[in-house]
Amino acid sequence: MLKNALKGLGLFLAAFLLQKVAFAAEVVELPQEELAQESVYPVFDKPASVKNRNILTTGKVEIGGYYGNAMTEPIFNVSKLGFAAYYHWSEEHAIGGFFESNLSGLSKYGEQLKSVPSSNGSTIRLDFTRAPAPQSSIMVDYNFKAFYGKMSLSKSIVFNLSTFGSLAAGLVKYTHKAYPGIALGLGQKYYMTKQLSLRVDLRMFMHNAPIPFFPGNATVSLDPTRTAPSHDQFDERLTYTTNLGVGVNYMF
Repeated sequence: MLKNALKGLGLFLAAFLLQKVAFAAEVVELPQEELAQESVYPVFDKPASVKNRNILTTGKVEIGGYYGNAMTEPIFNVSKLGFAAYYHWSEEHAIGGFFESNLSGLSKYGEQLKSVPSSNGSTIRLDFTRAPAPQSSIMVDYNFKAFYGKMSLSKSIVFNLSTFGSLAAGLVKYTHKAYPGIALGLGQKYYMTKQLSLRVDLRMFMHNAPIPFFPGNATVSLDPTRTAPSHDQFDERLTYTTNLGVGVNYMF
């Protein structure tokens, strides 16, 4: 046992001395002119494909269809179906338009409001189909393509993408009247091929719209047991609606 202890002590001392020798090396100083003075960019196998655009849009026409969701619509159906077309006059600018049709019916929240308990214990019946509902929108749309980039999820697949802002102006049609309006938005396109892309738009629509309640007392106009009012009797106010659109575009 004593022999093993002395052997272990000897190994510890040898390691300690070697450590001292390793740290006792002199500091090596290199001449200043031999040190790197500027950054070095990575080297790619195909530098042209990294620097150049894979997707060229100048002078091309793009069409597409999409599904829209009115995320802040409280009463009526939140779903829309739309069609859009654009002309790209440069790699930064495009002009076009879109038409979208609102699906009929009420939202889930609107359905829940068909029967509302009142403070005196009775039930108030509300029929929102008596109120003027949004039917469609048609607008001229300008897109500013602020950013073009590439994203790779593997060594063999590269996604080309484009981020853009949009400004649209046109008409929003309700059952009885069309209102002028504008829409500000931000969008993103993911190119699956040089012609086919997935487009996502987030827009805020601003326009006047009828309030879905009769002035003074909602039960007078929306109670199905009473006479329905004419649509022009509903008050109007400035309305803001946030819409999310997801669709597929084809460029040729």
